[in-house]
Amino acid sequence: MWAPDDLRRILAAAASAILPGAGQLFNDRRRLARWFGLPALLLIAVLVLVVATRSPARLFASIVSPTAMGLLLGLNVVVLAWRVLSVLHAFFDGRYPARSGRAGAAGLALILVAVVAPHGIANAWGTTAQATFAQIFAGDRATGPGAPVAATERGPARDERMNILVVGIDKTPWRTATLTDSLMVVSIDPVGETVTIASIPRDLVRVPLGDGNVFGPKLNSLMAYADRHPEEFPEGGVRALRNAVGTLLGIRIHYYAQIDFYGFVKLVDAVGGIEINVTKAFYDEQYDGLGVNPKGVRGWGVEVGLQRFSGWEALAYARVRKADGESDVTRAARQQEVLVALRAKITEGGGLLTRLPSLLEALGDVVKTDIPTDRLPDLTAIADEMAPNAIYRAVLRAPLVKSGGIDPVYGSIQVADLELIREVSKTLFPPPGQKPLPWPTPEPTVAPTGAPSSTTEVDASGTP
Repeated sequence: MWAPDDLRRILAAAASAILPGAGQLFNDRRRLARWFGLPALLLIAVLVLVVATRSPARLFASIVSPTAMGLLLGLNVVVLAWRVLSVLHAFFDGRYPARSGRAGAAGLALILVAVVAPHGIANAWGTTAQATFAQIFAGDRATGPGAPVAATERGPARDERMNILVVGIDKTPWRTATLTDSLMVVSIDPVGETVTIASIPRDLVRVPLGDGNVFGPKLNSLMAYADRHPEEFPEGGVRALRNAVGTLLGIRIHYYAQIDFYGFVKLVDAVGGIEINVTKAFYDEQYDGLGVNPKGVRGWGVEVGLQRFSGWEALAYARVRKADGESDVTRAARQQEVLVALRAKITEGGGLLTRLPSLLEALGDVVKTDIPTDRLPDLTAIADEMAPNAIYRAVLRAPLVKSGGIDPVYGSIQVADLELIREVSKTLFPPPGQKPLPWPTPEPTVAPTGAPSSTTEVDASGTP
């Protein structure tokens, strides 16, 4: 039943739910209205200023570190308590009878639910984000075998290139060994706001390790071998692979990022799939059909044109290499296409924020990196704001690497020309502020009229 003052109580409580102090002002308690309202208005002003001066991607990256997220979670509790206190004070103001009617009590309950619910959701998302990013970025605090970065090692300055080794892991239940299926160096120039993506052939042999020794077997087995032999590689497999790729290119690799097949699939599906303009049709009869075919059925192919790929389809597009005219070189170029398309999908239309729950679920268990969390705001801002032609792609191929034939132990192998690779590397990774001059990717197939080729040779300006 309605009591005489129930409607006014509900209106006062609702006003304070919207803005602490507004209900007190409704009740003509001006001093209390200022006491409740000024802190709320100050907080709103600060939030508006922060949002107005930062891009969504930079803002998101600023708050995802475990420390920042912990502070925000604490602030969320304080704000919730302040809002609830303001609502209750406005509802139980002394000008009203001590007891309200049933309708007033029901109205108060609904208002409290409306106040608490968004804070509860924010707490759930924040707690998940805090745990997820603490897990993803655990690499920068790891010790012992497998630790990728020494605690005393200095990272690049904010005006220096940041070189990241991106490792795709071929890890499936039926494999006896974990292999690095794809190797890319992603180099970010914060001054020129450009990115160079260079793919490294996985079948390279006799790669220098940086300590005067070489690794005789294929490069894609180095990480697993080093992890199994800590007496030879006390710093672990990731560090050994970092050192080898850095020595090969003549640059320093600062950090790494690692993802396996299933993590990649979950990540692509979490953003709703990716789109790639396919310029060359192919069909691989020997493809294992992982995720795209019924169990035991082989084969997968794609037609020319703009294609939308699910996670498993994107994985197939990035893995196929035995179709007519395809090879490890063309596959590496397709892997770069997938990476660029994924970046575009994540950053489009505020997607980073709207897809947060599914992204966190996808990333938590399958992505590992040692990039310091305090570098994320700068990196995400560059990724979000850079022009499409600021991404330079290259695949190391002949004459930088040459076929070594068929080795009786390792199968098909490739051998690097270190001198040529390091000369090209100087143009791929120039000093900050200078535009890269990429080594050409595989020759493109002519695209349909008006459709841009997704695998192109680019000149010094980065323009196809």
